[in-house]
Amino acid sequence: SMSDESVYKVLLLGAPGVGKSALARIFGGVEDGPEAEAAGHTYDRSIVVDGEEASLMVYDIWEQDGGRWLPGHCMAMGDAYVIVYSVTDKGSFEKASELRVQLRRARQTDDVPIILVGNKSDLVRSREVSVDEGRACAVVFDCKFIETSAALHHNVQALFEGVVRQIRLRRDSKEA
Repeated sequence: SMSDESVYKVLLLGAPGVGKSALARIFGGVEDGPEAEAAGHTYDRSIVVDGEEASLMVYDIWEQDGGRWLPGHCMAMGDAYVIVYSVTDKGSFEKASELRVQLRRARQTDDVPIILVGNKSDLVRSREVSVDEGRACAVVFDCKFIETSAALHHNVQALFEGVVRQIRLRRDSKEA
């Protein structure tokens, strides 16, 4: 039943300006505007994945700290992590690799799911990171990989469904 079902905490990490907030708001069903600001930086929603309901809390708090959300705390609290870069910004891609290293250091003993996301796939002409580079990076870092376009709402649902599947895979293997 829903009452005893756990809520999965999903944290969005990444450089500024890569589209973390846009992805979080689309997932949360909150469009841009005053309501979006009022909603803060945490979005909860239940989605059905493979016929089974899952409750997600999506935290877009990486830069919203004002001293409250320390990186160490962010790195410790997630059941899954979504590391976002922009395919139009090579620097944000390098930052994603850095974050992956930090995360591994913070969660050495935990087999925590990480999804590497190349956002802004719609901006074809300004692309600086190829799909192959993104995929290769994900292989090296043992992450899942997906490209999204928050602007076109492309692959956003698929991203969060993938997160749920990754969490479940680990949960089921622990129980087995």
